[in-house]
Amino acid sequence: MPIVISPSSIVNHVCIITWLVSILFFSSCQVVPEPEIQSIEPEIQSINAITEYDGSYTVSFICYKFHMANATIDIINGTIEGQIIQNLKQQTFNVTGTVTENGKLKLQTTSTQIEAPIEAVGSIDNSGMIKGTYQVGNRNCEFIGFCYTKNRNEIITEYDGIYQLDLISSGNNVASFKARIENGRFHRVITNINNNSYTIDGKVAKNGRLIMNTLFSNKNNGVTVIGRIHKDGSIMGIYTTYNGRNGAFSGKKIVE
Repeated sequence: MPIVISPSSIVNHVCIITWLVSILFFSSCQVVPEPEIQSIEPEIQSINAITEYDGSYTVSFICYKFHMANATIDIINGTIEGQIIQNLKQQTFNVTGTVTENGKLKLQTTSTQIEAPIEAVGSIDNSGMIKGTYQVGNRNCEFIGFCYTKNRNEIITEYDGIYQLDLISSGNNVASFKARIENGRFHRVITNINNNSYTIDGKVAKNGRLIMNTLFSNKNNGVTVIGRIHKDGSIMGIYTTYNGRNGAFSGKKIVE
């Protein structure tokens, strides 16, 4: 006897099959919106901006043209690491602080040896120059310095050699001496026309910036020099003594 399939039966079977297919495959065929993933690019850019200022800096602290203290600080991931700084009273203390992604910095000293801790604000530009202001009592003071290396273990040799250097005040040569720069540094005792001796320590950055500071063996006699060595071996800059005198600094590389 032939099987008779009615139209209504076909419809019912189709409906059942469609229902089963929808149950089995709905979840796999359904378009599920992907969760939003927030971009971490701005955060990476912020980190890169902060680490741009990483490096070792040499800094001089000045009040009314008197150089009161020198420091070498390290900046790592936007944090100013504690370093020793020494002022005219033969005191040593630590420096801490932070740097923002746009180069704004805050630093402060931490020591029980000084009556009034220093709190300073300033900035670092893209060339590595650091400068700012601070107060000691009611006195407005400033600090200035530069990044001399991005890596403290880095050895800078491109400016190595012997240089003839002169300190000039009011048109008069007050000190003339030779110094050998080796591995981007030099150490030298100089004597001026008044027979005052200065033990100086110098550093040179990759871009030729030069800073010389008196080591604090004699708090009454000291000098800080800030200048630049040019590609032709010439040097120009300024200097200030601890008794407030200032003048020009110049020099040139000489044949060894």
